[in-house]
Amino acid sequence: MDAVVLSIGTELIDGHLTDTNATFLAQELAALGIRLRWISQVGDDLETIVRVLRRAWEDAELIVTTGGIGPTEDDLTREAIATLLEEPLTIDPELAGQIRAFFAARGLVMPERNVKQAYRIPSCEPLPNPIGTAPGWFVRRDQHVIVSMPGVPREMLRMWREQVVPRLLPLLGGGVIRFRTLKTIGLGESLVEERLHDLIARGLPRVATYAKDDGVHVRISVQADDEPTAQRLLAETEQEIRRRLDRHIYGTDDTTLGAAILEPLAATGWCLALVEQGNGGRFAALLAEESAAQQHLRQALVLTEPIAPDTALIEHTRRAARSARESTGAPCAGAIAVRFGSGETADRTPGEAAFVLVTPHGMDEREQTLVTHPQEFRRRVTLWAAEFFLLALREAAARARGSTARSA
Repeated sequence: MDAVVLSIGTELIDGHLTDTNATFLAQELAALGIRLRWISQVGDDLETIVRVLRRAWEDAELIVTTGGIGPTEDDLTREAIATLLEEPLTIDPELAGQIRAFFAARGLVMPERNVKQAYRIPSCEPLPNPIGTAPGWFVRRDQHVIVSMPGVPREMLRMWREQVVPRLLPLLGGGVIRFRTLKTIGLGESLVEERLHDLIARGLPRVATYAKDDGVHVRISVQADDEPTAQRLLAETEQEIRRRLDRHIYGTDDTTLGAAILEPLAATGWCLALVEQGNGGRFAALLAEESAAQQHLRQALVLTEPIAPDTALIEHTRRAARSARESTGAPCAGAIAVRFGSGETADRTPGEAAFVLVTPHGMDEREQTLVTHPQEFRRRVTLWAAEFFLLALREAAARARGSTARSA
């Protein structure tokens, strides 16, 4: 099966939004063994959308669209598909009721313009959207499939995995397709790919690497005739990847980096007092947004004042960690300190960072330097800090478990 992906919305072609949906769908289609012919971004113009849809219809059996299914006048994806297929648009009373119920559950009255989202054509099977107001479409017509999903990434991703993929699988010959994502920290994408080169090159199960804001993700895609075979292939591949990447793997699928860092604290019952200076509070925010932070992040103090150039950065950071532990009584205390020097240009600014963690089992520390733009340096500092705290807290938690076992 060949496919075309259309991202619809003037905000995309104006450059106001980055089209992450198309990237995600390209990866997903490849994992399903579907050949992606091309991707296009289309503005909110009915004639243009219809023209691009017509070309896509000629080039592929599967057309996947995102965006343009909201309630406003410039949301034109439904109208364009109806025009392409020459089918009438009518309001589906059941869909309209579901949309009204979505608003009512939040104590709101549905604006009448949202009834537009209940339109459908005869060949359309509506796709539920549990976290938004826009139902998707799954259209079957003349050996073609048109999938229409919301442009909001979280809504699109969930609809794709829960609603679209199960409907596509029978069209691909049946069988079972399973996915697993292993998330890593502390290794660049090229190094991860080098360690997994033969697994990537073999083809099946498919293994692919992706550089993300929270590290490098390794995606395993398995296609098999039955569930036991799929699970066996998935487990074997995952085990081999874990052997090669070992401690750099911090989680799977929906695991967030912040949750992985807090997990050793939850396992031991410890809490952490954190001081972050010169990094804009990026690492503190990474932890604070996790639900486990309510119990295991006692303090997240963000300081903005610059650190004097003649101060030894690592010693400054040690003092900050010790002071946080003493003032809060937390079993663990960490500190991050960032300082910039003067550079020839903004892109040639020297930056230095220090990380210190004090636990009941000792102190760990690390220093990093790099010449780059301050914004890029802070991004890297947050990833370096994530790796440092994750590994140091895991090691401290392992020591705590060992001490408990010996005392027992």
